Amino acid sequence: MSILRLVFILIFLLLIIAFSIPIQIFCNIIGFKLKRIYPLYFYQMIKIVTGININFNTTRLNKKNMGVLYIANHVSWFDIICLGTLLNARFIAKKEVSQMGIFGFLAMLSNTFFIDNENKNKIVEYNYLIQKKLKAGENFIIFPEGTTSDGNGIKNFKSSMLECAFDNNNEIKIQPISICYSKLNNIPMGIYLRRNIAWVGDTSMVAAMANFLRSGRITVDIIFHDLMSVNNFKNRKELAAHCEKQILSGLNQSIKVN
Repeated sequence: MSILRLVFILIFLLLIIAFSIPIQIFCNIIGFKLKRIYPLYFYQMIKIVTGININFNTTRLNKKNMGVLYIANHVSWFDIICLGTLLNARFIAKKEVSQMGIFGFLAMLSNTFFIDNENKNKIVEYNYLIQKKLKAGENFIIFPEGTTSDGNGIKNFKSSMLECAFDNNNEIKIQPISICYSKLNNIPMGIYLRRNIAWVGDTSMVAAMANFLRSGRITVDIIFHDLMSVNNFKNRKELAAHCEKQILSGLNQSIKVN
């Protein structure tokens, strides 16, 4: 049954991708607003086809907010589907993502902001460019771990790309987000099952996605923490430590770890 599920999902995904590529190209040519809107529908279609159920507190998310840097933990490629469904925001990703075949092509089409995190000389420039766009009203999503965890905890946050939040006029807002894969076919997942659907270790992206898709209907808890500014933080390292602590607390609360 899991193989049949995987085959049917892959067929529908290919149809959605084939349908969406020319539309997104057209939207990118037409202009700013249209190219930001279609990815929301694209992610929504992917969510429905893959059977992902997203739980979140609607009072914690204001979709009209502008100039927000969303900071989240990273477990799976499907984090992008979940957050892309809920947020009108651009993802910040390593340049290697752009080289991942069709996935990289789709990331480029959806206006992902790619960075070369191996080139330390460019970090200042990236922060300046992202800050400028945030102040102009764009929203961004960043995964400060720089890699994926097994979904049962988080890895230490890297702070270098959080410098963009520190503007002189405190116009930019920050919102930490906890992503927790909590249930499989409506039954709470344990450590092993959660790790099995994560993209971690030496598992290839294709194998990780196949494991996820053939597992069954996945429930993801998205916890939006308080919206804040950088007023209470001396530097980016303090901000990273605070966000890491909040996100881990939300994750532990969701999977009932004390």
